[in-house]
Amino acid sequence: MIQAIRYAVRLGMSGVAVLVCAAHLCAAAEPATPVWRSPYQLAVSPDGNRLYVTDRTAGCVVVADAEKQQVVAEIPLQGEPCGLCLTPDGRTLYVAERVSGTVAVVDTTTAKVTGRIAVDLWPFAVALAPESKRLYVGCTDSHCVCVVDLASPEGKVLAKIKVVREPVSIAVTPDEKLVAVANLLPDGVGTDPKLAADVRILDAASLAQSATVKLPPGSSSVNGICVSPDGKWAYAVHTLGRFNLPITQLERGWVNTYALSVIDLTGAKRVATLLLDDLTQGAASPFGVVCSRDGSRLWISHSGTHEVSLLNVAKLHELLAGKVSDDVAAMRDGSQSNVWLRIQQDPAAMAELENDLTALYIAGAVRRVASGGNGPRGMALSPDGQRLYVANYYAGSVGILDATAGKTLGKIDLPGAAEPKGTRRGEMLFHDATLAFQRWQSCATCHPNQGRVDGLRWDFLRDGIGNGKDTISLLLVDETPPLNRRATRLSAKECARSSVEAGHMIVPSNQDVEDLYLYLKSLCPEPSPHLNGQKGLSESAQRGKLLFEGKADCARCHPQPHFTDLKSHNVGILSPSEPDGLYDTPTLIEAYRTAPYLHDGRARTLRDVLTVHNSSAQHGTTSGLSESELQDLEMYLLSL
Repeated sequence: MIQAIRYAVRLGMSGVAVLVCAAHLCAAAEPATPVWRSPYQLAVSPDGNRLYVTDRTAGCVVVADAEKQQVVAEIPLQGEPCGLCLTPDGRTLYVAERVSGTVAVVDTTTAKVTGRIAVDLWPFAVALAPESKRLYVGCTDSHCVCVVDLASPEGKVLAKIKVVREPVSIAVTPDEKLVAVANLLPDGVGTDPKLAADVRILDAASLAQSATVKLPPGSSSVNGICVSPDGKWAYAVHTLGRFNLPITQLERGWVNTYALSVIDLTGAKRVATLLLDDLTQGAASPFGVVCSRDGSRLWISHSGTHEVSLLNVAKLHELLAGKVSDDVAAMRDGSQSNVWLRIQQDPAAMAELENDLTALYIAGAVRRVASGGNGPRGMALSPDGQRLYVANYYAGSVGILDATAGKTLGKIDLPGAAEPKGTRRGEMLFHDATLAFQRWQSCATCHPNQGRVDGLRWDFLRDGIGNGKDTISLLLVDETPPLNRRATRLSAKECARSSVEAGHMIVPSNQDVEDLYLYLKSLCPEPSPHLNGQKGLSESAQRGKLLFEGKADCARCHPQPHFTDLKSHNVGILSPSEPDGLYDTPTLIEAYRTAPYLHDGRARTLRDVLTVHNSSAQHGTTSGLSESELQDLEMYLLSL
């Protein structure tokens, strides 16, 4: 509680505002014991004897004996351990410590942390270039890749390369000349029908971006990327949302599908995007992707359906090149030839793959198997390529699969895993697409990052058609009713029930609703990376606070402690189905990570809200502010 109060004070709050904010924050700051076991990413030693697994909630790296299938050690870490990588000799392990702002350097022979490399606040992904003696660190707070010189005594940061939005996965080509970076979320305006996340390619020689590879419209949650052994291809897995369509049904991927994008690294272009679903079953929430040493196969984890896809990528490349075998050519797509024959006749037909739920199955190129647990995340192959290890986040275990047959060979349970109750059950439900009609989506599909935003807007039927709404963060829903953009839901519990019924098209049990509600209540704001360390608000933000509460008059509709007056206002953005223009006042807490802004997502940045879309002073009195005052006001908003 003390730590939470200090954070609230750093925001410049006082009195009851501090207590309210701190009471909410301490729910996350002081988790109940025992701590849940949540294996997230893993690596295998070069000899195949040891597994190293980050446990994101227990705050450690777990060391396991691969043959005995048992845990042999735990290495305590700081913050939230996320991505990790091993040196080729297996002696040094690098682990991203999110929130701590460091990468831990672990000596695997002693199982001890021997040093830490300071990077930006939220390091998430790490990738090693051993010959160049560089470590590439994706930091989701600054949207940068920090390039670390491992040859320097303390790990000097050579460069911070700006990418797009939340780099969560990084892959280096074998020759170490190129680095492929997966950006979790799109960065643009919600009114753009082509809005999508992208992959950035970095040039290692110049320490700069060399190319941008745009994914298909609606692409978001790009959680995983890997590079082929020959360095020619990158494979990115992601959600492909149909956000330009009204949500009238879930069937046949009407709302969300899940995809693999194939990227030509030399040409810096996307060759094709293929759907991993089939006609009647979604492959929700692809997360990790691993390539075999000979480049012929891919494995993809699906955290929403608790499965792993086994993909014959060598066959896929033949088909993309127009080489169609007789057995595949004999398959029909209704009354016409199948998509692979159409591609053979005209390569431009590859664009059809983005909407074809049967292409991979017609080709016999993919099948899905159980991951051996609940909520699979990271994966790693044994050195001989015979075993696939899968970090099953909610099962608290590592699944061991036959990499070729997909058969479950065993599992390694992380010690101390308790039976999930209340909030943890709700978190599992929130991320579980098997509880939706035909497994097409989970709550986390549109609300990744523990209930935040996907960066897209959606057109729900409850308020008419043609008036899409930007995805809102679910933070503070229990304390800021009424809810949704039109304030039609009176409580968080009502939201939990109606969202499952209308969004997932199933009827939840009362216990499921209660557990989801408990999870929503537990979601806590994270201190903004724009704060000035332990000092709190920067000098600029302090000046912005005075403007917010005074000259700009923002606090009139966004008062503390939650920075909302809990009322609806006409903000001047009208539509035929909503002529009154009344929309719920959103909380500004964590505004730094919820772009785009305004109810239809038309504002890309907070500055755009204050200037481009504020001609009638409906988002604060800002027309008379100087450039420096606008900068100060924006900095305060980013610090909340």
